[in-house]
Amino acid sequence: MRWHKRVEWGPAALSAQQWAVLEAQIEAPDLDAAEQVLDDLTGFMDPFRADVEGRPMVGESDGQLAVVRRRVADRRGRRVLSVQFLAAGPVGQAVPHAFDRLGSASAELVDQLQAEGVRIEEIRWFEHPYVERPF
Repeated sequence: MRWHKRVEWGPAALSAQQWAVLEAQIEAPDLDAAEQVLDDLTGFMDPFRADVEGRPMVGESDGQLAVVRRRVADRRGRRVLSVQFLAAGPVGQAVPHAFDRLGSASAELVDQLQAEGVRIEEIRWFEHPYVERPF
């Protein structure tokens, strides 16, 4: 259920103008409860709307970590909560770097879901290609 990898995964090193993107697909009997935990975790962040690679993106951000969520159907057709963590900070140029931020954010989400007693069937993690950073 946890994501442990904290290293770069792109074909090239993450630049200062890019975000690393980690997606969690959360399968749970009560997606509303899972989303409430996410609300609690991101409550201090500022809302944003930006165009990322020609598509609108809406979420919350603290400037270095952004969180985007939506309900989608997974590849098996089940309803899941998709949570994308987007982090900035190239390795060796930022402390903590993007991959440490992603590791911390993913661990905090899992820990909080467990602490709140939210029953989770499965969390699948997907490392997406880096995207251009809009802010």
